[in-house]
Amino acid sequence: MKKSFFVLVITAFLSCNNKQDELRKPDFSTIKHQKLEISYDIQSIIKNTTLLKDTLVTIEMDPVYHKKKVFQAIDAIQFLKTSKKYNQLITSQIKIIFECEDGYKPEMPLNLFVKSHPFIASRDLEFSENVKWGSILKQGVLKKLAPFYIVYPKENPNNTLLKWPYNLIKIHLEPISIENDKLYPKNKANIVGYKLFKNYCITCHAINGIGGTLGPELNHPKSVTSYWKENDLVNYICNPASYRDNVKMPNLNLNKLQSKEIVTYLKEISAR
Repeated sequence: MKKSFFVLVITAFLSCNNKQDELRKPDFSTIKHQKLEISYDIQSIIKNTTLLKDTLVTIEMDPVYHKKKVFQAIDAIQFLKTSKKYNQLITSQIKIIFECEDGYKPEMPLNLFVKSHPFIASRDLEFSENVKWGSILKQGVLKKLAPFYIVYPKENPNNTLLKWPYNLIKIHLEPISIENDKLYPKNKANIVGYKLFKNYCITCHAINGIGGTLGPELNHPKSVTSYWKENDLVNYICNPASYRDNVKMPNLNLNKLQSKEIVTYLKEISAR
């Protein structure tokens, strides 16, 4: 009887420990998903895929043209699903990066993109099938819209969380954690500067290879904070044209305090 009781207690103990071990086990499927990265060469995929069908979409007030526009386009979500890896993604943990021909690289959360009924426009209907696109004048410079442009027929164009990139050539899906590991500040006091950099700078400038290439890399091999005087860098961010004629960088309407926050964040990142 005592032996049976002892065996019962040991069995219960092992069973309890096994359950605790199961609770401690990481979700390997989630880890696998988080590591997934997908890149799409838009022109190549459209050319070699027959499943994507053209449709006409109307934008009542296009934020780039500032007027009503009609485009020939394909459903962007159906386009993303051309990769077999897409259905393995946890969209809440992924960001979508738009790579433009000129080096501009805006990004946004993938789950927001998916909810916003996006389309990839391949032609402006004001132009012939042979011409497809015109150009726009932006800050005194003619900008090329071809070959592709992201549009949202059902969304408010004034929603600044949505990205409307043109001159688009590639799309990348990456785990948000990759950027967080490399760019997120360890000093909580610099989180404001990090968020400002994310909102205003990363589309054109990279830190350690993460970000756009329209403007210069800011941290590798040397941090911009090591060869610019801090006061000049703060003032330059506020008003680039006051330092250089024909400067590419636009006035972002940042005040001096915001600019200082960005520079302080860059100084922390310079040690990485």
